[in-house]
Amino acid sequence: MTAVLWVATTGSIAASQEIIRFFLLVALFLVIKVLFIKDMPSPTASGAIVMANGIFINGAIIAFPLLNNLSRAFTLVLFLLFLFIAGSYLMDMAQGRIAERHFANPVGRFAVGTWIAGTSVCGVALCQRLPEWEPLVQVMVLGNLGLWLYFVYQAMGSFLEFFDAETRQKVHGVLFLSTVSTQSLVIVWKAAFGDSSMYRIVAPWAILLGVVFYIVSFYLIARRYADAGGAFDLDSDWYNTNCITHGAMSITGLASVVCGVIPPSLTLVVWLWVIAWFVIIELFEIARAIKRVRMHGPVDGLLVYNPTQWSRNFTFGMLYAFNMNFDPSPSVAPGSLLLSLHRTIHDYFAWIVLGLLLLEIVVFLRDRLSPVTAAHSSIS
Repeated sequence: MTAVLWVATTGSIAASQEIIRFFLLVALFLVIKVLFIKDMPSPTASGAIVMANGIFINGAIIAFPLLNNLSRAFTLVLFLLFLFIAGSYLMDMAQGRIAERHFANPVGRFAVGTWIAGTSVCGVALCQRLPEWEPLVQVMVLGNLGLWLYFVYQAMGSFLEFFDAETRQKVHGVLFLSTVSTQSLVIVWKAAFGDSSMYRIVAPWAILLGVVFYIVSFYLIARRYADAGGAFDLDSDWYNTNCITHGAMSITGLASVVCGVIPPSLTLVVWLWVIAWFVIIELFEIARAIKRVRMHGPVDGLLVYNPTQWSRNFTFGMLYAFNMNFDPSPSVAPGSLLLSLHRTIHDYFAWIVLGLLLLEIVVFLRDRLSPVTAAHSSIS
C-alpha cells in the first residue's frame, strides 16, 4: 500500500479521475477478496497473472477498439492486481518465509522471474496508458533492477547445480524466465526513463545476457528430454512452462526492436525462431490436451487451475506484441511468404490471445471462488 499512498500524495502526479477510480477499485477488490475469494498466499508463479494480462493491454488490445477505449481502466485494474500479489510476497518477507517458500527449490526459484517480468509489463502499461504516473514507474523499475540482481545470483547457482546434480532431471521451461526477466528490464527501462546514449550502449549487452541465459536453459531442458528418450509422458512430464521456449525469444525480439540498435536481420532470425518453436511446442500442447481429455474428461483434463497456465497466455500475447512491433519488410523480399505470415498474425492472432485470456480468467475464478480445490491434480 506504500505505492498507493505515494501515488496519492506526491506532488509530481496530479490528482485525477484515475486516482479516484483506483481507490474505488481498491475498495471493491477488498470486498470481493474478503467475501468470496479463498484466503491463501500467492504461489511463486503468480506474477505470471500480471504478465499475461499486462501483455494483452500492451499489445493485442489495440485490435479491439471497444476494449482499447477502456485501456486506462484496465491498466488501473492491472496495477491493483500487481499490488495485491506483491503484497502477498511482502507478507511472506515480513514473516521470514520468503526464502523457504520462493527460493528453496533450485527449479522453482526461477518462477521469481515472473515477479520481475510482471513488474516490467505493468510498468510499461502505466507509462503507455497513464503517463502522468511515470515517476512511480521509475521507482518500480529501480526496485525491479535490485530484485533482478538477486534473482540472477540465485539462478546462476541453480544453473551450476543442474549441470552436476540429479535435479537436472526436473528442469522445464521455467528456466527461460531468466531470459524473460532480463529482456523485460530492457523494455521497461526505455518506457520509464526514455532513450539515452548510455541506454543504447547497455541495452544490447543486456539482451545478449538474456540470450546466453536462453541458450543454457535450452540445453538443460533439451538434455532432460533427450535423456528420457521416447519414455516421457505428455501428461506428467510435460509442463505449461515449456511454452516459454518461444515466449522467451518473443520478448528478446521485442527488446531488440525497442532498444533500436539491433540489426533488423538479426531480429528477423529471432522472429523465425519464434515461429518455428511456436509450431513445435503447440503441437505438443495439443497432443497433451487430447491425452488429458481422454484420461480425465474435458473439465478435469483442461479446466483445473494452476498458476503456470498464465505463462501460456503471456507467450501468446508476447508473440503478438513482437509481431506487431517488428517490420520484416527491410530484410524480406517483396511478396515473400514471410510477409504474408507476418500480416496474418497481425490480423487474426489477437483473437486467439483474447480468447485464451478470457478462458484462463474463467478457470482462475472457478478455482478461487470454489470452496474446495478440484480433486484431480492440476495441469503443471
